[in-house]
Amino acid sequence: MQTYLKTKPVWVQLLLFVGMAFGILMVIFLLGGSLLSQVTGISIMQMSDTAQWNYDNNNTLVMVRGMMLLQFLGLFLIPSLLFAYFSDPNPTAYIGLKNPVKPGYWIVGIAAMMLAIPLVEYLGLLNRNFPFGVETRLLIEKMEAEATRTLQFVLGRHTMFDLVINLIFIAAFAGIGEELFFRGIVQRLLIKSTRNAWLGILLAAFAFSFFHFQFYGFLPRLFLGVLLGAVYWYSGSLWTAILAHFLYDGVIIVVLHFHPQYTEASGFINQQQLPWLALASAVLVTAAIWWMKKSSTISYAAVYAGEELDSMQTPTNLNY
Repeated sequence: MQTYLKTKPVWVQLLLFVGMAFGILMVIFLLGGSLLSQVTGISIMQMSDTAQWNYDNNNTLVMVRGMMLLQFLGLFLIPSLLFAYFSDPNPTAYIGLKNPVKPGYWIVGIAAMMLAIPLVEYLGLLNRNFPFGVETRLLIEKMEAEATRTLQFVLGRHTMFDLVINLIFIAAFAGIGEELFFRGIVQRLLIKSTRNAWLGILLAAFAFSFFHFQFYGFLPRLFLGVLLGAVYWYSGSLWTAILAHFLYDGVIIVVLHFHPQYTEASGFINQQQLPWLALASAVLVTAAIWWMKKSSTISYAAVYAGEELDSMQTPTNLNY
C-alpha cells in the first residue's frame, strides 16, 4: 500500500516541498541556463546585475524571458505538481484544480481583485512612507531599482506580439505558478498546521509577499495574498484564484503597455482621491469576502478528510 506525503507531519511536508522546489530549480537552471547561454551568448552570471545589462542587445530580452520560463517550471510548476502527486491519490483535487463550489465565485473572485486596486495603491503609499532605517532603505531602494529596470526592459517594446508574450510570461506564469506554490501547497499545509483557515491564509500570504523581495510593495502584496487565499479557500477551487491573479496582473500589464510612463510612477490613481477610493475599495472587498464566506460549503473536515493527523494537529479550534 502506497504511503502518501499527506500522512506525514506538516513540518516534514514543508521541508520536503521546499527542498524539492529548490532542488528542481537548481537542476532546471543548470540545464536550461546552459542552453540559454549557448543560444544568447550571455552567461547567467552576467544577468545577476541589471545595471550591467546590454539593453540594446535583443538576446538580453531573450535571456530574461528564458529565465522567467525556467523559474516558472523549476520553482513553481513542476515542484507543486510533483508534490501533489506524491501527496494524494487524486493530485488535482488535492491541489485544488477543480470547479468552485458555486459558479458565482468566478465573478466575485475576479471582481474582488479588480475592486482591490485602490486599496492596494494606498497600502503601497503607506508602505513607502514607513520609517525604515537608513541602511535598510538604501538596500530596499537598490532592490526596487533593479526590479523597476527589469520591468521597464521587459515591457519596453510596444507591439501587440510583445503584449501577448508579456501576458503569458508575466501574468500567466505568475497566476499559475505562484498560486500552485503559495496557495495550492503552502497555504494548504499551513492551514492544516495551524488548524485555523485565516491564520494559514495570512501566513501563506506573508511568505508570498516576503519572497518577492520587493519590500516597498510588501503590504499591498500581503493584502493581495490574503485576498487570493480567501478566494481559494471559500470557493474550493484554485482555478478561481489563478484566473483572478492572472487578470489582475494582466490589467496592469495592458495599462503599462499603452501608458509606459506609469512604470516609474507610484500608482495610477490621483493621490488626493486615493484615500476615499481606498476606503470604498476596502468596503467592497470586505463585502465580497463576506459573500464568499456566507456562500461557502467548504470545511476543514472535508478538505483534510483521510489525512492522518497526530494529536497536536487535531482540529479543535476551527475559526474560519
